[in-house]
Amino acid sequence: MELSNQAGAVGKRWDFCASGYDGIVQEELQSQAAVWQSILLAQAPQKQGSLLDIGTGPGFFSILMAQAGWDVTGVDCSAAMVETAAENAKKAGVRARFLQKDIHALDFPDHSFDYLVSRNVTWILYDPEKAFAEWRRVLKPGGRLLYFDANWYYRRSEAERQAIARDEEEYRKTYGPPVDTYSGDAATEASFQETLFFHSHSRPEWDRTHLGPLGFTHIRITPRLNEQVYTPPYKLLFRSIPLFMVQADV
Repeated sequence: MELSNQAGAVGKRWDFCASGYDGIVQEELQSQAAVWQSILLAQAPQKQGSLLDIGTGPGFFSILMAQAGWDVTGVDCSAAMVETAAENAKKAGVRARFLQKDIHALDFPDHSFDYLVSRNVTWILYDPEKAFAEWRRVLKPGGRLLYFDANWYYRRSEAERQAIARDEEEYRKTYGPPVDTYSGDAATEASFQETLFFHSHSRPEWDRTHLGPLGFTHIRITPRLNEQVYTPPYKLLFRSIPLFMVQADV
């Protein structure tokens, strides 16, 4: 499908991240798959059904849920990510569909999916109200949205900025430089950064106040999952960046 200019800028940026990010996901498939799968299944609205993985990246959530018997579709604005996800699903021996789409403007019919999941994706939205309204549209009545994210670029205070810098320095001393998945040019990165709505909005406070007016119900926010889902290196690196979980129903 043809992407908007903003979605194209986001997709191009993540094209340059596909290989590096895939390396991280391959490690997670070996070490963290069971942890993540148990969380996804525990929060699911039913035992099996149709699932949409928003911003699938290399297909981590799609693979885990296909293994659990769900009918999985993964979408991403990056063509390279879609290709990588398809290859990973094939290697894992699972069936899933992967499509390049603007996650703000899906072309699925209304009420197409029982369950929408996403990880580390909502921070890249350029129009979050439009995106969340679209996700609600494609959810079936009784369906559920579940996503995980953090304030990856937004720093709420100088104290928080300093804490993150200390964590990274300690990480460097213990494990070496953090992995940088980006392999593109500075102009592409700058264009991507210009699209980021959440570059200046604190979360999950924004989610708590906006999801209800967008039509979601039974909104539940878990403010921190770091200790549950990260390996020891990432527990250190992201110690001061809480990974939150949001559940919302239709």
